[in-house]
Amino acid sequence: MPVSAIRSQFDAPALFKGLAIVAFVVGVGVWGAVLLAPAPRKLPPALDTDSVPLRDTAPVAQWFGGAALRVRVAALGLIASDDGRSAALLSIDGGPARAYRAGQLLAPGVTLDAVGSASVFIDQEGTVEEVSVPVSPAGRVRGFVSVPAVSSPQP
Repeated sequence: MPVSAIRSQFDAPALFKGLAIVAFVVGVGVWGAVLLAPAPRKLPPALDTDSVPLRDTAPVAQWFGGAALRVRVAALGLIASDDGRSAALLSIDGGPARAYRAGQLLAPGVTLDAVGSASVFIDQEGTVEEVSVPVSPAGRVRGFVSVPAVSSPQP
């Protein structure tokens, strides 16, 4: 095909007109999406695992003819004081250990009644139970324990 035949079929003004229409449609679409997009909203707060509501199992247990389910508490550590600011490191039903103060709610119907020098007292639905802290093999430690200084090797 000769070059003059190709030039005769090529219509430059029509091509530019088509490109201009396509550019206009794309511009209207982009600006329409930008201007009509919904406004960004504030993100919801992250989940807080510490504030999970505790479930009361007493009605379910009574429905099946039994008493409320007992909560298993393991005492892992104590900070006992005479001024009432005692605390205990407890694991509830095999869960992760958390610190609790005397009088704090552990589960529905279960509170930390008191913290002694070697055990804690748990009140479950009016029944007070003593839970001992396991004795460490090194014996009882009071106050600070001195640790020998570690010197770094000289080069």
